[in-house]
Amino acid sequence: MLAPRTPEEIRRDGNHLLGSGSAYLVLHAHNPVDWYPWGPEALAMAVNLDRPIFLSIGYVSCHWCHVMEKEVFEQDDVAAYLNEHFMSIKVDREERPDLDAVYMDAVQAMTGSGGWPMTVFLTPSLRPFFGGTYFPHDHFLDAARAGAAQFREGRSAVESRSADVYARIAAALPTDSTAELNQADVRSLARRSLAQVDQKFGGLRGRTKFPTPIKWKLLVDVYRKWGDPDVAQALIKTLDAMSQGGLRDHVGGGFFRYSTEPTWTVPHFEKMLYDNAQLAALYLEAAAALNEPRYRSVGLDTLDFILQEMTTPQQTFGASFDADAGAKEGSTYLWTPAEVRAALGEREGSDVAALLGLTDAGNFEGSNVPTRMGTQRATAEDAQLWEHSRPKLREVRRKRVQPMFDAKTVTGWNGLAIAALALGFRASGERRFLDGAERAADAVWRLNFLATGELARASDNGKPGSGAVLDDYAFLSEGLIQLFQCTGNALYLQHALWLAERAMQQFGDAKGAWFLTSGSEQEPLGRRVELYDGVEPSGNAAMISALEQLAILTGRDDLRRAADLALLRFSGDLQQKGIDMAGSLDAALMAGGPFYEVVIAGDATTLVETWNNLLPSWAVGVRVGRDGPSRETEKLVPSTQEKRSDSGRAWICERGSCKPPTSDRNRFREQLLAGWAR
Repeated sequence: MLAPRTPEEIRRDGNHLLGSGSAYLVLHAHNPVDWYPWGPEALAMAVNLDRPIFLSIGYVSCHWCHVMEKEVFEQDDVAAYLNEHFMSIKVDREERPDLDAVYMDAVQAMTGSGGWPMTVFLTPSLRPFFGGTYFPHDHFLDAARAGAAQFREGRSAVESRSADVYARIAAALPTDSTAELNQADVRSLARRSLAQVDQKFGGLRGRTKFPTPIKWKLLVDVYRKWGDPDVAQALIKTLDAMSQGGLRDHVGGGFFRYSTEPTWTVPHFEKMLYDNAQLAALYLEAAAALNEPRYRSVGLDTLDFILQEMTTPQQTFGASFDADAGAKEGSTYLWTPAEVRAALGEREGSDVAALLGLTDAGNFEGSNVPTRMGTQRATAEDAQLWEHSRPKLREVRRKRVQPMFDAKTVTGWNGLAIAALALGFRASGERRFLDGAERAADAVWRLNFLATGELARASDNGKPGSGAVLDDYAFLSEGLIQLFQCTGNALYLQHALWLAERAMQQFGDAKGAWFLTSGSEQEPLGRRVELYDGVEPSGNAAMISALEQLAILTGRDDLRRAADLALLRFSGDLQQKGIDMAGSLDAALMAGGPFYEVVIAGDATTLVETWNNLLPSWAVGVRVGRDGPSRETEKLVPSTQEKRSDSGRAWICERGSCKPPTSDRNRFREQLLAGWAR
């Protein structure tokens, strides 16, 4: 038998992560830790050697993942101990959200909190008995020694503890309910969340502030339904704080991942596609709801960031930008007043430094995260100054060390971006947003399929990886529904319908919801129904939403019944958890209606403008030519039959019952708003 390789040899020759398609795993391929990817080989070796598994989960743009790599996984003493006593497995959470979800629940059950990098010790049967997040060198080595000793000498206690954690996680299934949630319940649950709002700084109260767009989208829709002024106040406070504070990259565009403190001034400097796509859509919808043009500007600027900075050579959208650049967190984005004056000249630079809130003392490690606090009251002169100076600052910043870009194409996140870009086109009429959405939709469909014909979770450099999860099917379906509404291209609706039908087949459980995974991969702690929203809506919430829209368009009662059954099953959990299931609450609000189907025919410029200015989330629309629908559209969307007009006309229908057709934009708007306040 060959002797085990030394840490020095592994560092030189590489470990078992070499050749991985994941940029995150490749970063660790020359650690002296003898890492394996998650898979049959490593899992079988843990059983055969009867060793505990050290499972480390992270992602490529994670700052503390990089810190732990340098402090812990690059150290020979740590590597030697792990290589002798553990099977060490690395997982990219963006490629395996199923493993991330189940072991994150385990860590939270054991410690009360979670995050990345995630650190978990497992038995060979894959059940967790110790968990945490970031550990410095000495603390980690102590934990590893204690874990290995417990596994060797106290095996029965370890097995008992891991069985207890498993039981707690396995019990986290929907509470079966027969009490249907009505719209009064939705309103009450949404309003209950206002007690969590930070009235001083906006957002939800806490030491750190995550944007969590799905929660604020729910409140946008609640405001559009009932017009509650206190809901509007919470929205305005939060939307202004997020867009004016340091969470937003004012020079380069886009949003960072979260604020490290309550005032939204100092962010954690990662940029994620899912955050930016959802926030762009949120600001566009809020602009329509609140009649605030500044939110429209924020949304469109964020979409331009996605198009300009996150487009891959394959014309999809990449996953993220790293928090670090040149081994220093946020260094690309920080400014001093002197640096701004050097870039713009003394007078203009001084004015811009004041506009961005820059001081000599700084607000982050002696430098400044730029902010635009109070710019809802900015003067026309301020706007002109910023329009003139921003490109110059951006050009200077491009010469700095840039953060690493992870160009991995995550299918579901691209679905979110496609939907946001389609909204951007509707809100602005700017063709670049529609072109970007169509290119991405076509590329994702072409690239992200496995040889089996099933959807992939992600692809890197055009090479698809493991199978998709529920979220990927649901998010991409919703994105294609939005794209169909902009283009009238029946192929997008066909694809959206295929995704929803395939998801129901692959992920459905017997009681009317959907598992996160298809069951084709090994499920270490069993298949799970994800109820709660995180930084993205839950896959179940997105599935309900997609099915509701597809049912309206196609007239298929089976799709509507599937959505209604899931909402009924979740109703008990919704009553208990409220805004933690904001996506499902929003779907319940839409299901309660009125939810309209709109057909616009012929030369109907003013009607289309009215439709796009309102951006009603409670309606799906179909455009047909003056001669009526195409054969494919007529087949997919039966309500378009015999809908034609030379001069432009709109029909608004609900479950087969149509209002009188109209060519008048004011009457059209009035009909669209029937049952809704805004």
